[in-house]
Amino acid sequence: MLSVQDHTSAPGLIAQEKSELTIIEKSELLDATRWSVEFSFDRIKKLVRYMSVYEVGPETVLFSEGEKSAYMVLIIKGRVDVVKFDYRRKPKKITTLGPGKTIGEMSIIDGEPRSASAVTASDATLFVMTAAQFASLNEALPGIGITLALKIAKQMSQYLRQTSGRLIDYLGS
Repeated sequence: MLSVQDHTSAPGLIAQEKSELTIIEKSELLDATRWSVEFSFDRIKKLVRYMSVYEVGPETVLFSEGEKSAYMVLIIKGRVDVVKFDYRRKPKKITTLGPGKTIGEMSIIDGEPRSASAVTASDATLFVMTAAQFASLNEALPGIGITLALKIAKQMSQYLRQTSGRLIDYLGS
């Protein structure tokens, strides 16, 4: 696994070069994921206008724990390791996420610093929505924005339930 400590000053995903795809190409990529089930193809075509596409190699730092960058990453292809530092500042892999999963969605809602780091574990195709793009989407297309916000809230709720379930194993009686 990549040592995230060596990359805490890395510029992150947004500094990478974007892939130039047509609206239809982006829509087809997104439509092929389980993530898009709440959206019709017509709504997907509108949604992808507010997302950028990046194709990156393995060991690309998407963002680092403590960083104050506000963008959500949707994994279209590839795998992403989620890493958190322990009390000794040693990186610990929490999980690996694959296609159809998002990471960093809390940042576009609350604007707080990153609670973990994210590093690609393979070649990856990623869709990114910044907080500014999320705000623009909500202003221009509030129905799609609400659907997306509810999707993010549901995902955060699922993560909290999973974490609570794991935490109970560490609590003494």
